[in-house]
Amino acid sequence: MTWRAPDNLRFYIQEARLVSINLSSYQPSVDAALHALPRRYRKLRAIHPLQLALFNEYCQDWTDDFVPCVSLGEEDEDKETGERFTVPCPPFYQVPSISLARADSLKRLFTWIDLLPLETVRRAVHLLYPETKAWSFASDADDPDHTIFKCISWSQLVDHDDERHCRSAMNIFIQPPWVLSVRDLELFGKRQSFCGSSSMPWHERPTTPHERLWYKLWDCCIARSCPWFVVSTYTHWVFGVFSNGWTAAFVSPVYSHDSHDPSVLQLLLFWLCSAMGLPGGWVVPEVRIEPAYPSHHLTALVSDLAVTDKSTLTPWAGDD
Repeated sequence: MTWRAPDNLRFYIQEARLVSINLSSYQPSVDAALHALPRRYRKLRAIHPLQLALFNEYCQDWTDDFVPCVSLGEEDEDKETGERFTVPCPPFYQVPSISLARADSLKRLFTWIDLLPLETVRRAVHLLYPETKAWSFASDADDPDHTIFKCISWSQLVDHDDERHCRSAMNIFIQPPWVLSVRDLELFGKRQSFCGSSSMPWHERPTTPHERLWYKLWDCCIARSCPWFVVSTYTHWVFGVFSNGWTAAFVSPVYSHDSHDPSVLQLLLFWLCSAMGLPGGWVVPEVRIEPAYPSHHLTALVSDLAVTDKSTLTPWAGDD
């Protein structure tokens, strides 16, 4: 006997793992350097890695508290909208496999990410929180790095002053694994400072791939007034958020596509619900420096982030 995913959504989200991607046997020849250089207007100063054990436990506890294990009485596919669960989870669930073309370009890589994890998480969050049905993933227009970089936003259209605007809650930044390596992602998420040396002109400072990625993300996120983000190559995933004043960022460890305890689907659902301010989500720590930009996002002290009965633990080693 096999279940529908909504029959026990918690177990499905915990157990379903992304299938291995079918990559090209050769690496496309592309310019791998992002068009992002040091600039004085950026106020990003520090990167704070989140502690693996506590971050995992927070995600697991949130799943236990907010994702039901009893049947929701729904089908895998919403016949009205076409939204459906797409990540197979044999032998427990009847979700069929999807045949996708080999990912030999960013466009095809995007298809893998869009049709598998993002479609599944969209179906899950709309089941859990029907009031979010106006929200969906939207792909941004091409930018100068369109062959190696793509942004997808979890957003909704809102009317303001007789005009329609896009309100974003979380950005997903995609780069191909033949451009952004696991080592690059590990360096991206390490503790680091962006203060630099005042003796060298900004435009002459040497940059690394992970520094350019930070510059690109900061620009994209602040342009959308959206501090929450995910970086993905499909094979590997990182989850992060900028501080209230945009001067610091908090970033998770690197997770592989087939991670377990938590799974990538768990992490995506948890981070998306946190970004929307839904119950029990992760709260951005307060950074004790003057905010660089006005913001209406809620903040909390590091002590507020402790998991129940674990008040002595914090997910990052903050400075007083």
